Amino acid sequence: MTMARKNTKISDTIDLSRKKVKEFDIDTNIKVAYKTGKMIFGKTQVLRQLRQDPFKMIIIANNCPAELEAQLSYYNSLIKSNIFIHKYKGSSWELGLAMGKPYMISVIGINDFGDSDLITLKDKNN
Repeated sequence: MTMARKNTKISDTIDLSRKKVKEFDIDTNIKVAYKTGKMIFGKTQVLRQLRQDPFKMIIIANNCPAELEAQLSYYNSLIKSNIFIHKYKGSSWELGLAMGKPYMISVIGINDFGDSDLITLKDKNN
């Protein structure tokens, strides 16, 4: 005896409410951009590069010194096309750990995003 199957789709039997939605993780994307793209970190290196060739994006730590933040916004105002400056949610220690470094990093300048999705930060904040 064979039983007749109902004509139901597989998607009807799967509970889609429990499906995990992929969330944007900035720490992972920073590490991917560091490995596959081109990034410069550190106050002096970023400021030196900013005067010569502008970045596509700048990420600053939450506890970045106000003086450095003011300098970055000043240089940004002098450039024809403004650079997007993203304020990282964590401290400079956490930003350093996100890049896989055992020290504090207060500012990161990104020339090439590589395989990361950091460009979506620009769209989220605008």
